[in-house]
Amino acid sequence: MRGPKPQVLTLNEKEQKELEALVHRHSTPQQLALRGRMILAAALGTNNSQIARDLDVCVDTVRSWRARWRSSR
Repeated sequence: MRGPKPQVLTLNEKEQKELEALVHRHSTPQQLALRGRMILAAALGTNNSQIARDLDVCVDTVRSWRARWRSSR
């Protein structure tokens, strides 16, 4: 049985560029880069379980960061 669809997450051009730069910068702490990858994948429309599998994290982690990103805007 499938759960509810994750909330749509959109990024403006500035946010997209900043997150991509953050993820690719060599000096970025890995936890921060991982969060950036989660948000970028979510913005592409990827569901939480697929993001979790791709990044080898728990689905709850992806769900939390998606919600945090949405609430911080």
